[in-house]
Amino acid sequence: MNEPVSIRLTGHVTAFPATPDARDALRQYLDDARRALRTDTDADEIVRDLESAIGDRLSARTASGDDTVTGARMTAILAELGPVSPARPAPPSAQGRSRGRFWCRINEGKWFGGICLGVAAYGEFGVDWVRTVVLLLTLVTGGLLGVAYLVLLLVLPVVPTVTDYERQRDAPRYP
Repeated sequence: MNEPVSIRLTGHVTAFPATPDARDALRQYLDDARRALRTDTDADEIVRDLESAIGDRLSARTASGDDTVTGARMTAILAELGPVSPARPAPPSAQGRSRGRFWCRINEGKWFGGICLGVAAYGEFGVDWVRTVVLLLTLVTGGLLGVAYLVLLLVLPVVPTVTDYERQRDAPRYP
């Protein structure tokens, strides 16, 4: 017999007892949703909303008696929600083309402005190496690179996290 496991969902304080089949179905559904929304800038929020909606349905069904969520019950709930797809699918002319790498500043983990982190994300380098090279070049150029750094602080766009940078880099371009 399958021992119940606990499922915790966004927006719900209590855990839902469920069979391993139900947990696996939920995990697969949410993984598929994340994969389908990987280019959507609101992907994390959409997945949280999905979790909350699933939790609302589980609350309504478990309040009526049997508290353990079975695989069949979870499958029925997920079928009600339907498959997840991006809000704005790429037009046929833009499919397969991504925005590509771009210069930016990244706020997450920044030391001074996030430019080194942006350069590291652009070139797929280690940020510690970029910071070391920038420091050495600033010393070698007598501070001239420091002036360029300050100009870049004013010019480059800001991206909140490296994950957001990757999502924007991989997002399809629309003509």
